[in-house]
Amino acid sequence: MVETGIAQGSERRSEILMRATDAFVTHGYSGTSMADLARAIGIRKASLYHHFPSKEALFIACVTEGFEGAVRRLEALRSDDTLADPGRIRAAMEEIYRINLTTPVGRMSPLIAEVAPTIPEVAQAFHNGFIARHYATVTGMIEDGIARGSFAAVDPLGMQHLIFGPVITLALSREMTASFPNRDDLYPVDRIRKTHIDLILKLLIKPESSDGR
Repeated sequence: MVETGIAQGSERRSEILMRATDAFVTHGYSGTSMADLARAIGIRKASLYHHFPSKEALFIACVTEGFEGAVRRLEALRSDDTLADPGRIRAAMEEIYRINLTTPVGRMSPLIAEVAPTIPEVAQAFHNGFIARHYATVTGMIEDGIARGSFAAVDPLGMQHLIFGPVITLALSREMTASFPNRDDLYPVDRIRKTHIDLILKLLIKPESSDGR
């Protein structure tokens, strides 16, 4: 086949990963072969094997490298001095919702659960490269706010799970009901996100502190 539509040079790998992620999300891990991936990406299968020795290696790269930009964006929010502590948490939660509900890499969580029993390296890479770093960053934001007197003396670990748990549950629920014509009525993202963020800020902010701008 003629290889078309793929960027050259430094952008080539990232575009391969983006298109492979789309294919994995659409067809599942077990339902996607290297030949399928090569067709979806727009290159020869031999060329794909030149970049990645196996489907497993390609999937691991999609998980680890695909999430790196999202991790960096969240980490940058923690060090953004233009934001007050409540605004920083609000921006972080907006980003967490965006990643998990609107991006292909965010939708890979069910696939990671699918392959983890047979390819434990995938779960390890996902946890160390994405989950642990995201959790640590958000926990750090909460601890910073407590130290500055913006937030009540809550348990950062418990609050961390109150922040991430509903987002993950919502993402999985929407994936399971993707074929339902009334999915948006069952799981309205905007309404749930607003309510969730408002509740978290009510739990965090001291009465005399900022109003969450």
